[in-house]
Amino acid sequence: MRFFDASAVVKRYVRERESTAVRRLLRAGDVAVSRLSEIEVVSALARLEREAAISRPQRNRAIAAFTTDLAAWHVVELSPDVVATARTLLVRHVLRAGDAIQLASAHVLRTALGQDLEALVAYDQRVLTAAHAEQFTVVGN
Repeated sequence: MRFFDASAVVKRYVRERESTAVRRLLRAGDVAVSRLSEIEVVSALARLEREAAISRPQRNRAIAAFTTDLAAWHVVELSPDVVATARTLLVRHVLRAGDAIQLASAHVLRTALGQDLEALVAYDQRVLTAAHAEQFTVVGN
């Protein structure tokens, strides 16, 4: 199973340099995301529309596609374990709150599975640096 940070998921719905690689990874096996991604991905798509990087119809199609995809993915809920782990990660690494929740979600998932994840996919350097330090196999820039 691969865990996808919101920074990676957004690339599934907009054309960016890494979009092809993200789409390939999403098709290649089981996908897990944090419940926070449901908010962060829509936020990113709305921002792109406000900045005129995508049109309103593109934004709406992307949100609809994301909602459909989300129903097929494993979603790590914002549980007390995720929150406690995020708090620890915030002290241990240079992370923003949302990034800590994303990484904590991957931590909790890894523990629940009782095995390493195939990869943590992200395109946020802070998340990648912290994930590497937390012994995750990382994919991203």
